[in-house]
Amino acid sequence: MDLGLSAISYRIPLTIRHVTGGMVVLNFELSEPAAGTVYVRPIGSGDPRQEVDFSAPETRHQIIFEELPPGSRYRATVALEVGGQELQQPNFLGRAWGPVSFVVPQPEDPLRFGVVGDASFGDPATRALIEQMAGADLDFVLHAGDVVDETELGVNPYDSYSRKFYDTFEPLLRQLPVYTVPGNHDYDLDIRLEDVPFYFRAFPAFPDPEQPGQGTAERNQFYAFESRDIQFVMLDSQVLFGVPGREEEQSWLEERLADTRFKTTIPVMHVAPFSSSSVHPTDSLPVRQAWVPLFEPAHVPLVFSGHFHQYERLTVNGITYIVSGGGSSTLYAPGPMLPQSQAFRRQTHFVLCEVNEDTLVLTAVGLGGEVIDGAVLQLK
Repeated sequence: MDLGLSAISYRIPLTIRHVTGGMVVLNFELSEPAAGTVYVRPIGSGDPRQEVDFSAPETRHQIIFEELPPGSRYRATVALEVGGQELQQPNFLGRAWGPVSFVVPQPEDPLRFGVVGDASFGDPATRALIEQMAGADLDFVLHAGDVVDETELGVNPYDSYSRKFYDTFEPLLRQLPVYTVPGNHDYDLDIRLEDVPFYFRAFPAFPDPEQPGQGTAERNQFYAFESRDIQFVMLDSQVLFGVPGREEEQSWLEERLADTRFKTTIPVMHVAPFSSSSVHPTDSLPVRQAWVPLFEPAHVPLVFSGHFHQYERLTVNGITYIVSGGGSSTLYAPGPMLPQSQAFRRQTHFVLCEVNEDTLVLTAVGLGGEVIDGAVLQLK
């Protein structure tokens, strides 16, 4: 579908919020009310397209398509109906954002996902790293928090997110879901809209068949999703530093860890429970004290986090802890090394994870493609 460019813009561009089973959740926000249609069609097959209309009074839209046959790649397009003109696509920063594409996986397909954290500034290193990740044939990306940082007070948060997140992450956002957790800087006063962290505007709650009621949450502060029989538990570690919701999240986490429907559970959070960083190393203590005692009896195999701007792999009581905070060129030097540390690199990187049956192969990849660490983990 070849669409001209509308004067109406994306405040939040079309992104793939969630893919599971035969369902996709799409998200976008327009600069002004407009009616239109979202089209989804399979790529390279003769199957018919699906479409969902949206109405003019609203500017924020979450569009859900269901019963999509698995095993195919689909293309999604937003078409606006403006003033009797031909259908047009919203512009993003004065240019075309274009359609997004996504794959509805087969349950038996191998799983490949990436992990990145603290990619907050939109700097050249982050842009190059995201381009590298976009070519890694991933199913989705886990973002370990601090989505946007160093925004000046008074700057429109839509503008900050457009430049530092959407424009920077575009090569990924147009082909797969990016699942985020909030970091400490996502709560900063300079990145708020009507006194609410803009993070919650950018990443609204979404439905998941395995998590009843999750899609109706007022804020997407903590949530879970399933992929290939693995439950990913996405946590807000800032509740351990004074943000409201600690008791509710603790109870919810205990419930998720006790759920036996999944082969295993992998928690993701911003502040790492363990780190050998020279910068604010004591930040780990509240997380270590509150949540590690829950992970160990639940036989969690692996925990992802960021916050500390480096790569580190640690093994503590049989659990592998990955610190992936090297999503930019702003990196931290090591401090005294913890005895549990297996690898530490002060390097811009992402983590590639490949799951086959009960094995997860973990590869830390530096900017430019250098393999800086690797490990093989058993998931059961």
